[in-house]
Amino acid sequence: MGFWKSRPEPEPFVDRAQARLAFMLAEYNTIRTELVAAVSTQQTVMTYGLAAIAVIYSGLLASWSNVPVRTGILSLAPVLLVFLWFVWFGEVQRLGRARWFLWELEQKVNALLKPDQDVPSGSTLPASDVLHWESWVRGRNRWRTNVHSRPAYHLATGLLCGTGLGTTVLSVVLSQVSRPPAPLQVLVFGGAAVFLAMLWYAWFAFRRNPFLGNGKPITG
Repeated sequence: MGFWKSRPEPEPFVDRAQARLAFMLAEYNTIRTELVAAVSTQQTVMTYGLAAIAVIYSGLLASWSNVPVRTGILSLAPVLLVFLWFVWFGEVQRLGRARWFLWELEQKVNALLKPDQDVPSGSTLPASDVLHWESWVRGRNRWRTNVHSRPAYHLATGLLCGTGLGTTVLSVVLSQVSRPPAPLQVLVFGGAAVFLAMLWYAWFAFRRNPFLGNGKPITG
């Protein structure tokens, strides 16, 4: 009898449609978690950025009569600010990537679960859809407009990059007026060159980003 082999157990029945839906919803929840984390990190980076601006310019005012210290702060502060902007912008890209992915995933889930006949919902949210948020925020709402908070991102960029640009201009002007020693002038123009190069790259990275500036309202 020892030669008898046990027959393999039959595989349990798998509902492929339910399994696919479960995987999609798990992915949806995972990306939503990443989205929330990106927003939180943006706020943290901006908080540190504002604190850095306060410390930098407090130290600048306190040491204004000390030309070497003043020149060093004015030369290096813009580079620090644009570095902070790049860290913040990385989280903005992460947020935009997550939002666009969720929008496409919402459409896929809604198409998969769409009923044969639509039912009036009494609101701007279609009753036939299961997921609504990313479509709603892009224009499927009563105002028919994109309600992403874009001005906040523009103001944050203006605060960090604009402050850095103003500081760079002030650094160069004061170096021409006060005529500091040659090493300090090298620091001034070197810092200005690095800042302007990074500012150009920031503009290039923003313009080339596929996830920003394309959130067209949904009118259908």
